[in-house]
Amino acid sequence: MIRRGLARTAGLLLPLAVVAGALALIVPSHALAERSDWLLAALVLFTALGIEPAQLATLGERGPALAALVLAPFVLLAALAWAVSRLFAEPVREGVLAVGVSSTEIAAVGLVALAGGSAVLALGVLTGSLVLSALAGPPLLSLLAGGTDVPVGELVGRFALVVLAPLAAGLAVRALVPRLRNVESELTGLAAAALVVLVYAAMSGAGEDARLLSATLASLALLVVCGVPVAAWMAAAPHDLRTTGALVIELRDFAVAAALAAEAFGPPAATVAGVYGVLMLLVGAAATELLRRRAPHPGPATSRPDAPA
Repeated sequence: MIRRGLARTAGLLLPLAVVAGALALIVPSHALAERSDWLLAALVLFTALGIEPAQLATLGERGPALAALVLAPFVLLAALAWAVSRLFAEPVREGVLAVGVSSTEIAAVGLVALAGGSAVLALGVLTGSLVLSALAGPPLLSLLAGGTDVPVGELVGRFALVVLAPLAAGLAVRALVPRLRNVESELTGLAAAALVVLVYAAMSGAGEDARLLSATLASLALLVVCGVPVAAWMAAAPHDLRTTGALVIELRDFAVAAALAAEAFGPPAATVAGVYGVLMLLVGAAATELLRRRAPHPGPATSRPDAPA
């Protein structure tokens, strides 16, 4: 019964995410919100357990797509975020800038896998994006905001704990236990469940603030303008890369954005990241549901080597 329930969870991702967000408004858990990194690590772990380690070698064949999905969104979204920030006063303006220079959302890897995209390519993009955001994000944020100082070491350390450690553990376990390929639908369900709990945690941590309405409007505006490079990617990219690219471009890491905003401008600027995180995860869940339903369901002979079962 548990296995059947987990297998069905991915198909119920959107309604479960909406329920989780609504529940957080009624009964929030600030303790869980403070431990969202554990949820992200669990999501990476469950996703990694569904990937054959040998599949990572295919990243070398997708160098141009990998470079495009790491570099182009960072430059374009920073510029678009700057334009959106002009519509708001501080500290919402500063929070918008922090989201604009943040990396690809860690949860995007799990969403790509759930949507039937290339989890391997998404992992490559996530790695490159986090490194780029940690190294180039602070100076770019300083340039856009007129002067700030953000410690790079904290972001790199978070990346190692939340992404690299669970990724390595998941790939090692998958290599040692090949029979896990027989429970990939259950692993996908665990990833979906982790994402639902993450929505609850993000909504619990959004907080109550006098600037909450402005932060919500700014977050919605960011999500809309992020659709511009997504539309360009969907029009120009090969068909098999569209789902992966759409999700890793659209979804930006709200935890990285919150760290950047808080360190550079103070805690009030992090409100935008918290609200954006909730809306972004709900949009991601909805997009995943749509893409999953529209994706073809090939048989064993034609399925892609890096697509989840």
